[in-house]
Amino acid sequence: MKCYTALVVCLCLVLQPVMALAEAEPEPIAGADTRLYLADGSLVEGNLIEKAQDLVIMRVNDKIFTFDKTEIDKIITLESLGGGAQTISVTEFPYISFLGGALAFSLLSWLQFDRASDNEAEAALNREHGQLARAQKLDDKADRARLYGWSTAVLAAGSFGMALIPRKTTRRVFPELSFRDGEPHIGVSYVYSF
Repeated sequence: MKCYTALVVCLCLVLQPVMALAEAEPEPIAGADTRLYLADGSLVEGNLIEKAQDLVIMRVNDKIFTFDKTEIDKIITLESLGGGAQTISVTEFPYISFLGGALAFSLLSWLQFDRASDNEAEAALNREHGQLARAQKLDDKADRARLYGWSTAVLAAGSFGMALIPRKTTRRVFPELSFRDGEPHIGVSYVYSF
């Protein structure tokens, strides 16, 4: 029963990276693409979902908000800024979930090496007492456990390497709000929170 359970666990762990690689390329990192300057003087940054004739629907920090046109003083999008929008480079690790597989494979590897050393110790004890056939069987089990241990160690290293593959993307962001008067620089940032 243990053998079948270990086989199923290994199969699941091997298929997890294959399934993740088979998925479509992940979406690029998205930041705020719209700024709303409200009539009361506050600023709301988020992602524009829909802009109708009488209302604007935005997503702000994974929450959806609806604004009436009468509440809005000005709408600025990244596209309307043109060259005024900053372009930043972002590094992300899209396959970081492979760390779980690396940890699981490392644990399985450790268990197999532990089992191999236990079998070798028991085989040595059986050799001392003259039970050579039993000692040979235990040596075979130890060799098989060590082979499984090295196999899962290689899979753990592969999963760990996969988790550390970076992806660099660029995205456009709004420039920071600031006022310049000669040399001194004053930064102002006010974000409307709900």
